[in-house]
Amino acid sequence: MAAKSLDAGSIWKALSKIDCTGKTMEKGGLTYLPWNQAVTYMMDHYPEYTVRWHGTKDENDVTRDVTYYEGGTAMVNCTVTIGEVKRECWLPVMDYKNKAIAHPSSRDISDAKQRCLVKCFALFGLGIYIYRGDAVPEDAVTSVTPVTPPKKKAKKKKQSSPKEKSPSEEEAASTLKAMCRDLHNAGWTPDPELQKQIKAAVADLDLEKMNSLIELLGEGGDFAKQLNDDTSEELS
Repeated sequence: MAAKSLDAGSIWKALSKIDCTGKTMEKGGLTYLPWNQAVTYMMDHYPEYTVRWHGTKDENDVTRDVTYYEGGTAMVNCTVTIGEVKRECWLPVMDYKNKAIAHPSSRDISDAKQRCLVKCFALFGLGIYIYRGDAVPEDAVTSVTPVTPPKKKAKKKKQSSPKEKSPSEEEAASTLKAMCRDLHNAGWTPDPELQKQIKAAVADLDLEKMNSLIELLGEGGDFAKQLNDDTSEELS
């Protein structure tokens, strides 16, 4: 078997198209990929990857793989290397509400390290679509969409143009997608049923449904944005 190319582009192409459906979990309204499953995917594709944890020296001159700040909060930081390609990621040690913990325990630090490692994998492409708030990778969506319909059906579709976007439909779809991204960045992700409704409305160009969902997300997302504003300084 030929050796796999290890340039950044080929690594991204290989990992970003992996569909993690059925392997993700839900916690606190967010979807995440468990660390053990993420490691399995990485070992299947790039078993030569290495991880280095960074930290600071304590009062006894012992290097600890965690950095503490005033007030007792802490940050973990790692670098993952595949061949010559390196990606670095850092993460505060947080509780289940995504708030930084003062004087965290060894278990808190261990959990943060696993989450940080998975996020670092995402910088190579693995599960990056989860952080975007998408249900499946873009390649997975494309793969289940008919590419070449029968000629007769194609002519009928061209005549009636049922899937041609009007300016209002295109604007509504763009607004809905942007709201989903903003709300995800604010710490809130729609539940699976609502995600299905959003994807169906955009796919069908259902203007009435998209406008209804925009109104729903506008009302339901205010609380998530407020929480993010309250904690953004602490988590940055």
